[in-house]
Amino acid sequence: MTEDIQIINEIEKAAALCEKEYSHEEIIDTLKTENDFEKQICILKLQKLNSQQEADLLVYQLTGHHGLIREAAALKINEFITNEKYIEFFLNNSSLEAFLKAVNDINPNICRHICSILQPLFKNNNKQKLDFLNNLYKRFDEVFEELEKLKRSNWYTKKLFNLYWCLEALAVTEAPIDKKLETALEKSSNIKDYTIREKAAMVICSLKNTSPKIEEIKDKLKQDDNFYVKRYAQSF
Repeated sequence: MTEDIQIINEIEKAAALCEKEYSHEEIIDTLKTENDFEKQICILKLQKLNSQQEADLLVYQLTGHHGLIREAAALKINEFITNEKYIEFFLNNSSLEAFLKAVNDINPNICRHICSILQPLFKNNNKQKLDFLNNLYKRFDEVFEELEKLKRSNWYTKKLFNLYWCLEALAVTEAPIDKKLETALEKSSNIKDYTIREKAAMVICSLKNTSPKIEEIKDKLKQDDNFYVKRYAQSF
């Protein structure tokens, strides 16, 4: 009974905060606190960014915080990126590092929100795109190494999840063909889990150019026994 009362109280508290009208300054001040309950609501109520410092404060919520805070931050960053006037706020090194970490969040909604911002973020910013890709390839190397060590332990599936979203980020970033890309795709095409091979095929479909190694990977995926892999391979 006490637990039911507590739940009701929390619902009423959340409803009251949702109805509360915050000034922009009050929202920013709340983001500087440790009040996760109110902070989540304030992030969702944030309508503008007046400075680099405010953008940095929002990005800060994306990692190392409660899952509800991280997801709200990812959603809000996604909204801001659709407005070109805010893109410059998210091109600094600390933001790009946070986005790379968020690509491998345990919450797939966060991974999805962050992957969807990469294409518009790097549309006219090739240097930052290449920097991000270099760090993404380092993450690929780490995941492949971890998978090799773990084999079929309880952590293996989690690392496959990481690899899945690294491939998603690679596809939406429209990576140029180089040795690092070829290595990531070749190793992914050899993973036993079909979802990874499917994702590798999807990345290849997103490529604007090709290479002898890419053609070799294509030929292998065309022979794949899995329907979902073949679905992409048929469009090579």
